[in-house]
Amino acid sequence: MNRIDIETFNKAVESLRQYRRYEIVDENNKNLLDDIYVDPIEGDALLRLCLKDNTTVLVGRKGTGKSTIFMKMQNELRKSKEVMTCYIDVKTIFDTAKRNYTTINYLKANNSKEIENYSIQRQFILDFVSELISEISKNYKTKLDQLKDKFHIPSKINGSIKKLEEIRDRIQNNAHLGSIELQTLQEVKLSVVEENKNENSICGKVENDIAVKDLSVKSSVLGEAKSSSANENEKKYNRVFARIFEITELVEEIKKVLQDLEMKRLYLILDDYSEIDQDSLRMFCDLVVNTLNNTSDNYIKLKISAYPGRVELGELDRQKIDIRYLDYYQLYVNDKRTDMEKAAVNYTQRIIENRLKVFTQHGIDYYFDTEKVSVEEYCTYLFRMTLNVVRHLGLILDYAQEYSIARNEKITIGVLNEASKRFYNERLSLFFEEGKSAQMTYDDRVEIFHLRTLLLSIIQREKEIKTSIRTNKYTAKIFDAERTNPYTSHFYISKQIEHILGSLELNFFVNKYNEMSSKNGEKVSIYALNYGLCLNENLRWGKPDGNEARTYFIESPFNFNNLLMDFLKDTKEIVCDICGYVYSEDDLDILKRHNMNCLECGAKNSVVVKKRISDSYKKEIEEIEKRGNLLEREQYIFMKLAIIKGGRVTAREMSLELDVTSQKIGWLTKKLEEEFYYLSKSREAGNTIYTISELGKQMI
Repeated sequence: MNRIDIETFNKAVESLRQYRRYEIVDENNKNLLDDIYVDPIEGDALLRLCLKDNTTVLVGRKGTGKSTIFMKMQNELRKSKEVMTCYIDVKTIFDTAKRNYTTINYLKANNSKEIENYSIQRQFILDFVSELISEISKNYKTKLDQLKDKFHIPSKINGSIKKLEEIRDRIQNNAHLGSIELQTLQEVKLSVVEENKNENSICGKVENDIAVKDLSVKSSVLGEAKSSSANENEKKYNRVFARIFEITELVEEIKKVLQDLEMKRLYLILDDYSEIDQDSLRMFCDLVVNTLNNTSDNYIKLKISAYPGRVELGELDRQKIDIRYLDYYQLYVNDKRTDMEKAAVNYTQRIIENRLKVFTQHGIDYYFDTEKVSVEEYCTYLFRMTLNVVRHLGLILDYAQEYSIARNEKITIGVLNEASKRFYNERLSLFFEEGKSAQMTYDDRVEIFHLRTLLLSIIQREKEIKTSIRTNKYTAKIFDAERTNPYTSHFYISKQIEHILGSLELNFFVNKYNEMSSKNGEKVSIYALNYGLCLNENLRWGKPDGNEARTYFIESPFNFNNLLMDFLKDTKEIVCDICGYVYSEDDLDILKRHNMNCLECGAKNSVVVKKRISDSYKKEIEEIEKRGNLLEREQYIFMKLAIIKGGRVTAREMSLELDVTSQKIGWLTKKLEEEFYYLSKSREAGNTIYTISELGKQMI
């Protein structure tokens, strides 16, 4: 391999590491998306689904390729000239809105959840219009339009852009909006006062009218009154604030501008939909998504990317929505043409072959040592290490090239194993480090401590199984083939308790691998521990080859139902705040269907899930909370990754690493530089450079 071979391999790997919307271009600045796009399902099945005239929701964990599919969809739709596309980064809207409203004095002075929600709506409309202006200017202007624009000659498209700019200016004009907003704030305040009076009056009447001995009845009525009042308040605030912008009217105004351009449809892409907290997500769905869906007369088609377990669709008609999952098991479970792992390995191979062809003009065997290991075997290993998460594939190959390609050596299985371990230790385990070093709510910190406890329990149980197989404690014949080094990476649980593993799975510590029927006929879910984690803990990943080993994962030692239920008992309590009745985990589904109303005393929305925590953990968390130098979570990750990368990084580099905008990097580093002195900033060759100080290294 020569220097060019090494550099082009690095570019291929870098393209796999990128999150979201970052353009992948060649040395001539040509966009390479069409060249590098590989659909997870052969025949471009997912792309064709997204091109349909329906609302589409792509669900998958971070790095599974949701944004890439929507980017490719945009490229295809732009060819039509009869439809408009608009990309919105929901997470950025929330970040910007939160910072912006605190800079407007009259809004800042009235700091509340309602003001924050209003600011988010305001930012959404602003981003919506700004993105449309950018999209039209960049992709729909003809050379004639550009010429007319240069000489200030009116044209249809320039006129449309001007109308959109006028809408944007109205939204941005704080001087104009100030009087309206101040009046609205006053109205909200009066509403709050009035509602509090009414609530107190109602509750007082209840207490006077109901005998003290009738506690369950009184609790029920009081709970219902408070819940009803809170819901009405929220609706009232939303109605009051909605009047400022009249979102419905603005959408109709925008629609008219696009129809004048002979656009028959608008495809609105909402990316990073699940990156925000659950309450904000519900608010955004109710006030923005449902409004767009209900007021556009079917003109706007929504394309949404979301995380598993965080799909909030409000009033959208589920029968008119195409939902597709991108994580390994759910992606391939319905493909009857071939087995799932074979389809997934094929996808991994297609991705690698394509990237190498586009960037290097070489095949896999040029960079991988295929003397003893076939290309398919390498792809099988890479699939097991990543479970089809494209960004993880890029990160592992990035580490692998440091150990081999950069030294003019080919990649081997041993190199990939070392890279997989490093990926786990440097990237995935950061999740638990955040719990000890970053700002977060008390409940979030407790949650991380609990998840770490659960993961350690699973690992310990797998190690016990390994020992028991090796010492013939488990005598089943299926273990005979590999008793000296048995496979202990998988386990199974009842489908009803899958939710317990939700957060561990979202953060890639465990992965759903399959569903099977247990030996007693129950449908169970098979989970696999992360490959790099298994290497760290000396646990062998997978199962023996051959048909006779098909039931390996459902052998009785791998039944982890009791382990998970014991974890729940130790860490969670489901209790009514009114009457104190304690429910079991089995009751939770019924309670959710009844809006968490107490089935004993009848109180509305009174059943809550409370976290339990051991005294030792409680003391440790309290010590963490006392520290005065805790960073925001993204600030902490910035510092940690910057140090891992050598302590000297560019703004663009960290923007890619953290999956945030360059503007967000500026926000994150401002305090680190000016208040904590953890880093210094400089400019070199047009790039912003951050250098971590010794103080910053000590802190981390």
